[in-house]
Amino acid sequence: MRPSRPLPVPGSSALVWHFGGEAEPVTIIEVRDGGRTVVVRGRDAMPREFTLRRGTAAFVERGAQNGPVLKL
Repeated sequence: MRPSRPLPVPGSSALVWHFGGEAEPVTIIEVRDGGRTVVVRGRDAMPREFTLRRGTAAFVERGAQNGPVLKL
C-alpha cells in the first residue's frame, strides 16, 4: 500500500502556515519516526519540529495546541 500523503524529504521546500494566513517558506532538514516528525529551518535559521497529528493528519509544531501548520 502506498502512502496517502507526500512523504517529507530532507532538503525539500515546504510552507509553514501561521494563524491568520501568513505563509513562511522553510526547508526540511531532518525527518524522524518514519516520517511522522519533521524538523525544518526557516528565515530565523532556528530548527523547528513538527509532528503529525493522528486525528487531523496535519503536521503541527511540537508542543502547540493551535499553532502553525506545516504543508509539504
